[in-house]
Amino acid sequence: MGRMVDLIRNGEAPASVMRRAAQGGLSLPAREAIEILVVLAEHRELGAEAEETLGRWNEASLIEVASDALTPREVRLQLLKLHGQRPALVAALCEHPALELEELEATASHGSAEVLRAMMRSQRVRSSSRLLELMAVNPATEPARALLEQFRQTAQSRAAEGVAASFLAEHAEEVAKVDAQPFELVAGVDGEDDPLDKLLTRVKNGDTTAADPEEHVQLSLLQKIGLMRVGERIKLAMRGNREERMMLIRDRSKLVSLAVLESPKVTDREMESFASMKNIQETVLRAISTKRKFIKNYSVLRALANNPKTPLDVALPLLAHLLVKDVRALAVNKNVNETVRKVAMKTYRKKMERKID
Repeated sequence: MGRMVDLIRNGEAPASVMRRAAQGGLSLPAREAIEILVVLAEHRELGAEAEETLGRWNEASLIEVASDALTPREVRLQLLKLHGQRPALVAALCEHPALELEELEATASHGSAEVLRAMMRSQRVRSSSRLLELMAVNPATEPARALLEQFRQTAQSRAAEGVAASFLAEHAEEVAKVDAQPFELVAGVDGEDDPLDKLLTRVKNGDTTAADPEEHVQLSLLQKIGLMRVGERIKLAMRGNREERMMLIRDRSKLVSLAVLESPKVTDREMESFASMKNIQETVLRAISTKRKFIKNYSVLRALANNPKTPLDVALPLLAHLLVKDVRALAVNKNVNETVRKVAMKTYRKKMERKID
């Protein structure tokens, strides 16, 4: 890093020099000049001017800097922030291995059609199930939706194979001990009807006559899963479709139900459904609370807090993150643990006191 950058970063450069730098008036190599502008973008007085100068910078130079292995991470992030609408620059940033894929999530969610097409040209992006998932819900994707869906399915399948292999290798001894364990469902709540458990009982009794097409599909799937060993069900949990995951999440085998959560194919909506289910193991609900990718989804967080089966040590810390109206609703929800209701009421009162203050 050049000495001028050090002086400006430390606030030791003369004010006149810093202003000339913010205007792009210093005779410096492009990488150093751009790095200085990124530093000055955080300056209280010169920040707006530095950002404006950076916004006018020659695109070829920006791409060169974005592709340079010596360019600091903060510079690439600032380029993405200020020039995320330039397809060619975004393409260069996507290919840089030092830029974390997570840092491209906002661009994937809000980028224009041209930017999304540029992102799709990146092998790194095409290999990321998360980025492709975010791009899929971006309205600008519509013109290239078929191509995106192709990339998404390929990425998910590859990721699922890799995750399944890693999971089985990590739990090889445990799988070997319980591999013959038959497929059984975690019991539902007492007094509540459990159609899936009734269908499984019918399959075990050899009755596979279906009343309608939907029931036929479920019976066939239960038959298929019922013939699988634990290791095979783990692979299906990773590779399978939504209907298969909704059954396997209720598997009494902890290894199988936890494997469902590791599948790269699980969506936010599915995770919300899992978080609200009362007929899955507490271990699964605890594991959901540790999934940063999903717990930052407010719907998942709220579902976990409202699930009476969620362990207390998991549910209580979630209350501080709920909206006031949801805390109030939880405080009067007679289906949850009494301790959760009491803490929810205290949390609600504190939140209301802060509002008054």
